[in-house]
Amino acid sequence: MAFPGALHQISESNQEIFELIASLDECFITGFANLDEQHLQTLQALERVFTGTPLQSSLSESTQAISTNEFVDKHFAVIATVRAAIQGALFDTLQAQVRSLLGRAAIAEVELKDEAEEPPNNVKVLLASVRHWLMEIALVGYARLDIATLVPFLGTLEQIQAEPLLVRQAALLTGYFNELMRNLPVADSAAIPKYRWVDLWTQAMLGTVRPAILPQSLSISGNLEILGLDLRQHANLVSFTAYGLLNANNQTQLVRVNQSAYKVDAINNEQIWLLFANADILFDAFAQNRVLQIKDVPLLPNGDLLWQGQGELGENYNLIKRAAEFFAENTGHSLIYSTVAASDRHPIQIAEPIYLSNYQVVKNDENIVLSWGDAGELSIAKERISSLSELNLDIIAKSQQIFGLLRFDAGKWSVQPLAVAVKNKITSTGQTAASVIAKKDSIKNSVVGILQERSSRLLRKG
Repeated sequence: MAFPGALHQISESNQEIFELIASLDECFITGFANLDEQHLQTLQALERVFTGTPLQSSLSESTQAISTNEFVDKHFAVIATVRAAIQGALFDTLQAQVRSLLGRAAIAEVELKDEAEEPPNNVKVLLASVRHWLMEIALVGYARLDIATLVPFLGTLEQIQAEPLLVRQAALLTGYFNELMRNLPVADSAAIPKYRWVDLWTQAMLGTVRPAILPQSLSISGNLEILGLDLRQHANLVSFTAYGLLNANNQTQLVRVNQSAYKVDAINNEQIWLLFANADILFDAFAQNRVLQIKDVPLLPNGDLLWQGQGELGENYNLIKRAAEFFAENTGHSLIYSTVAASDRHPIQIAEPIYLSNYQVVKNDENIVLSWGDAGELSIAKERISSLSELNLDIIAKSQQIFGLLRFDAGKWSVQPLAVAVKNKITSTGQTAASVIAKKDSIKNSVVGILQERSSRLLRKG
């Protein structure tokens, strides 16, 4: 079969684009105030890529200005825009490739309508401060960046964290700021995670010129079957995405539920689930593999359900069986896939649901590879398995069936397991969340409970 063997064949044009991005990212390592002739040639190559596009004029102006040391933040916003545009094009071609190999139709493009509003003046001032700070980082370069360049931004960051209209920017900037603080100054520029850091810089810069606007939603009712949870966390933030099938209006649609929460270092292990008490019924339905009946829940055009915290438990379903019905290769079941928002079109954001079986597990050092012999193989994306997940490599190695997400990172495809079947036992990330939240007596004595109580006291005193 073509899958998964043909999946690893990266086209020559895509390979050239990856190399161009890598060359552009080198400018961020050196610093735009220190560019040499080779870096300037990279900017010229970038111009040629956008010849004949709406970005041609602004990119030409910006690259010429940067080349002559005319440093204005608007020019760096253009650099962020074109880098994101390239990543978006890569996303489209890679997604089309994988869907074609799996026998899935192309996703119909739907215009995402939103209600744009002029941001208040205080928000404009904060965003302008962010742009200037990001320009300073780009000018200095990650190889020369030190903590002294970052610390003055802390006051602005605290104001952004307190502004409800900037919650998305606050989450991104907080993570970016803290990651830089933990790793600077760098002793060896070769060790800098340049692709990641420039990605974060790009998204942060775009967030200053393209404020997060929620698209218009549609109220929907139906039966939701959660098939898997993708859990992500770092020192200051934890979030999860639940992937599920929504049966409504006589059709089935792939949907997601996203939840995020700030955390402190002391909140670890299973206590992270206490931050999502509003999702207890969702976790309960998932743990029991029971349908969740939802009513009048907002659904965004990109397939995201805006979770309201309410639902009723229905009948049981077989998680792995449902995954096989809809996400196996060349399945005949009809399923609606939603349009991906432009801001999310990046190769790292590809998360194509997949059901896998009939594989042989090959252990290679500390890595696990799923092999189908001459048909090809897929590596397990172990770096995407949360340390807080119930899944581990030993369980995956014993599995006969996997439901997960096809991922693309560092030029390679892999699979991130969300749920696996070992004989008749299913193990999945997040399946114990409901039981953690249900332990009402232990919450009061937990770190989360203590912090909540202290916060309540402070609010009462205020």
